[in-house]
Amino acid sequence: MESAVRRLHALQRSTTNVRNVCVLAHVDHGKTTLSDGLIAHNGFISRRQAGRMRFMDFLEDEQKRGITMKSAGISLLYTPRRRGDADAEDAEDARAPILITLVDSPGHVDFCSEVSTAARLSDGCLVVVDVVEGVCVQTHAVLRQAWEERLKPCLVFNKLDRLIVELGYSPLETYEKIRGLIHEVNGLMSAFESEKFISRVDTFLHNETRREESGHGDDLETSTSDYLEEDEASMHDGVDEEDAFSVARGNVAFGSAIDGWAFRPDEFVELYAGKLGCSESALRKALSGDWYFHPKTRKIVSRKVANGKLKPLFVQCILDPIWKLYATAESEKNGEWVEKDLATLAKALKVDIPEKDLAQSDRRMALQSVMRAWLPMSPCLLEMITQCIPGPREAAPRRVNRVLPQPVLRKARPSGVDDARRAVMECDSSPEAMKIVFVSKMMAVPRSHVQGAEREQGGEEMKFLAFARVYSGVVQKGDKVFVLHSGHDPSDYDSETIEEVILDELYLMMGQGMFAVDEVPAGNLLAIGGLESVVLKSATLSSSAECPPFGDMMFQAAAIVKVAIEPENVTDMDALIQGLRLLNRADAFVEVSLMDTGEHVIAAAGEVHLERCVADLRERFARVPIRVSPPIISFRETVTSVATASSTTANGRLTISCTVKPMSNFIIRVVDDSADQLKVLLEGKMDEEGEENKKLAREFMEKLAAAREASTYDEQGPEGICEDTFRSAWVLGPKRVGSNVLNVGTYTADVDDDEKEFGHATAAISLGLRKEYDPEELDEATLNATDFDINAAQGSVLTGFQMATDRGPLCDEPLTGVCMKLNLALNPRDEGAGDQDEQFGPLSGQIINTVRDAIRRAVMKAGTRLVEAMYLAVITTTSEALGGTYAVLGKRRSQILSETIREGTGVFVIHAYLPVASSFGFVDQLRAQTSGASTAQLVFSHWSTMDIDPFFTPTTEEEREEFGEDGDVGPNIARQLMDSVRRRKGLKVEEKIVQVATKQRTLARKA
Repeated sequence: MESAVRRLHALQRSTTNVRNVCVLAHVDHGKTTLSDGLIAHNGFISRRQAGRMRFMDFLEDEQKRGITMKSAGISLLYTPRRRGDADAEDAEDARAPILITLVDSPGHVDFCSEVSTAARLSDGCLVVVDVVEGVCVQTHAVLRQAWEERLKPCLVFNKLDRLIVELGYSPLETYEKIRGLIHEVNGLMSAFESEKFISRVDTFLHNETRREESGHGDDLETSTSDYLEEDEASMHDGVDEEDAFSVARGNVAFGSAIDGWAFRPDEFVELYAGKLGCSESALRKALSGDWYFHPKTRKIVSRKVANGKLKPLFVQCILDPIWKLYATAESEKNGEWVEKDLATLAKALKVDIPEKDLAQSDRRMALQSVMRAWLPMSPCLLEMITQCIPGPREAAPRRVNRVLPQPVLRKARPSGVDDARRAVMECDSSPEAMKIVFVSKMMAVPRSHVQGAEREQGGEEMKFLAFARVYSGVVQKGDKVFVLHSGHDPSDYDSETIEEVILDELYLMMGQGMFAVDEVPAGNLLAIGGLESVVLKSATLSSSAECPPFGDMMFQAAAIVKVAIEPENVTDMDALIQGLRLLNRADAFVEVSLMDTGEHVIAAAGEVHLERCVADLRERFARVPIRVSPPIISFRETVTSVATASSTTANGRLTISCTVKPMSNFIIRVVDDSADQLKVLLEGKMDEEGEENKKLAREFMEKLAAAREASTYDEQGPEGICEDTFRSAWVLGPKRVGSNVLNVGTYTADVDDDEKEFGHATAAISLGLRKEYDPEELDEATLNATDFDINAAQGSVLTGFQMATDRGPLCDEPLTGVCMKLNLALNPRDEGAGDQDEQFGPLSGQIINTVRDAIRRAVMKAGTRLVEAMYLAVITTTSEALGGTYAVLGKRRSQILSETIREGTGVFVIHAYLPVASSFGFVDQLRAQTSGASTAQLVFSHWSTMDIDPFFTPTTEEEREEFGEDGDVGPNIARQLMDSVRRRKGLKVEEKIVQVATKQRTLARKA
């Protein structure tokens, strides 16, 4: 292994011949099996173990569950195959060894953060799709992740053997299904480009609906080849240049990872061009489109000429031979007579296979030997990576704006900012270039896997390493670099507060092993030791403090599943706290916090992720017995109508009136999804000219317009609603980027009854909806005529607004989707009053409490509702288990969206919205109720306002008959959820309690 490491390390110096690739897919679509096959190509594992060993899944829980939970990288060597038609000199250049760094990532939605860390460090990706299951919800998610990170994707259709063996598809049926899937994926990428759908769930449901309306997923593509001429030149027009994936471009492959074979149509061009008497370029186009070979005229013709009597060339030249091999193996397995056995077919294909492999009693194993010799998977996919995925230098201009966005600057732009961007854009690997490294996550690795880091007596078993990539310069052992976090301002920093570290440990990642190296040039991935004390989750390392920080990681889900953790023995509290620190560093997504009550809370993406975190805490980090509380559910609060309420300061000097109204749902979604963008817009100055600000503001308003266009008619609202919502916006909340808007209000002084504008339309100006604020709009002479400084009160008003939106009146959960306007009225001063500050406290504190109280009162009057988080549940089940599946869904307040049958399989796919509050234990109950016949994937979808009023009281005769005199007939789910949250937080709960049950009596029954 060490000799291989030395050779791989030597290849890092040639940036042109480096490829950084991550493998993305839905869970169980074959990523890790495919990765095993590529690793076997370098001899690190046996070809027979590929797909069974799961080399990249080295955690015990990964092997036990059979799913990938942590992303891991490995360096592979590939020497391109020589092409027969290439010039000798060109062929020699083309056969230069290629260093491919492969990063395997999880497919389960609960571990989406690992996908984000892998995608950030890569330049391209292999998107693996199971041809039987098709494009699933997590396939949509990883495609969007790749698009957001500006990766160059390649598509791999896996498990073609299932279509042959399990479903009995014919080659022609397979061809039609593949065409439909390619068209579906291309449609998905087009939707991302147009930003027609804001969330990935919207896109997924739209494509599912379109597939149902078309009858099935196989006829989605309308081929343009029906209208093409029959000559070879016309075939060049058959490729849609806008499609992200095209067989003609070579970025689509087909195969079976478990059987170890894969192909691209290019593999067959040389073989058939001479036989068919056409040029290789023409045949390459024909194999990638809807073209046919006419045996009489010996010409390639279109579908119109074929008239349904001929097979497409793709079927005739590629799929038919594969189907014949599988049919022969199946017949031999069943003891049936075959005209040509596998050995004869292998000889006809001119593949050399040892007799012992062909003579195996397990005919599937014999078939695998033939297929691996004829269409080996590893060279096919590695060559596709080499040809279709750019090297670091070529990919850098495409990705620089995503990975290194324009920084938020408080002062003049330093020259180091432009130098850093130029170095990253050029992927400058010269020794004198600025050293820039991005750490996407910290990972806990067993010391036994790290070269030279053997465990000392009584030392830690785990070692923390940074999962990183060099974007510029050459990082050498002993280099001193600055650690720059996301809030770093290159124009305004204190050099004494920036941490400096010396990089003493650099490693080349080889899956389970980490091998020490002395230097790593730009464009390569590496692991770095010794950063655990200065890097929490991610950071930028640079030789210059003027380097801007890299952009924040983009995660697919939100940490909405929370539990409180405590040790069983109170003396273990210190060990638990230290374990929580280590867990927070080791997991890129988990959130660890300390509540006001003193509870330690961890937040995860879902149940499986939470189980993994708790297990890590028990077994790896804290190593003490711990108790886990019931899940803590996150809610939000909102309003459904317009209302006004007022409150007066304790000294009676100021009356504050608040008017609230609801915001459109699509605006709430866009604001939530654009939190990072709004943070840059509203909290910092990016450049003196403000061009970047204007660009971000324009993009935000375009997102709002696109979301309105995609919304239902009832949700769209009047024309110009987007601009009207933010035209007078002063600030957003909570945390200054939330989905609540405080508009500019009014102020009335006791010396003048005229209303004056109160506040600054700061947010509206940042969004480009108003011009710069004119101070003359405030009549300073009038305001100064009183003893009340209205300008000084603005800070207190903003603080009160942020506090009110952070904790709503129902159960202290954040407000969402509320527009507010405050009106301040100054009351006459009581001349007989003494020092009111001494009596009631500082006026600033009184204003904060009054603003908060006025907002809470207005919200309570405006039809307050709970807002709960919703999962999109994608359930696969059989016809026999449908009843049990619907029974489980019915008990958990789910909303069924659709039920479809997967063609040719007898498998039903159900899409439903499931409240997060009702989701705990759902998967286990579903398996138990259906005897394991049903499986479910839960992905966070949206926040949904509950229709039920938690304070509902019957008012009409019909309501009293249906719900009882006090509305207590039947459960009020909203009230139950609200009370459970209030009870958990120690807030007052209104409920009837039987104090002495033995004294309860029924009325005497009289005869």
